[in-house]
Amino acid sequence: MEEENIKNFIEKEKNSTRRVKAEVIRVEKDYILKKEGEEGLEKVKDKMKELEVDLDFEKLNSLTWEKEWKNSAFIAICKEVFNWSDEDIFEMGRNSPRASFFIKTMIQYFISVDTVFNNVGDYWRKHHDFGELEPVELNKEDKYIVVRKKFFQTLPVMCRYHAGYFKGVLEFVIKSEEISVRETKCMHKDGPYHEYLITWK
Repeated sequence: MEEENIKNFIEKEKNSTRRVKAEVIRVEKDYILKKEGEEGLEKVKDKMKELEVDLDFEKLNSLTWEKEWKNSAFIAICKEVFNWSDEDIFEMGRNSPRASFFIKTMIQYFISVDTVFNNVGDYWRKHHDFGELEPVELNKEDKYIVVRKKFFQTLPVMCRYHAGYFKGVLEFVIKSEEISVRETKCMHKDGPYHEYLITWK
């Protein structure tokens, strides 16, 4: 069933012009190499070829753009090939900020949770040429943040991936072992957008 959903998504989105920075995909590919090895990456490549996802990992340039549907399909195919759980996808997303070239160059500006909160929209636009990440509420006393991901409707696997990603970013500025991220609204569940509640102790 999952593979059929991926096929349908590819067929629907293959002419889409929405893009993501190739750096995002490069980081994910490196994560697969670390977690599943060369053999694992080859399995993913084989499945991608079977599903007609044309993505040459060797030619990825961090500063250029790639079609976003290829990124979503790649992550969904990894989940399918390795029989990953939602938590595995969450950890993949959480790892991405730590390994990102852009994060490493921007980390000097991540001086507080306020800085991250107030700049999430700009940060999103550095990685995507579509969609919007909107800061909704920051409550430092009660220790929570609410953000909305709008105009971003791809595969459901991206919900958990981005939840992990948001945690990975916040870990740079919040020194807590108990940061949690929960999606409270979802476009795949008839929500008007994706909304995430991030809490810490």
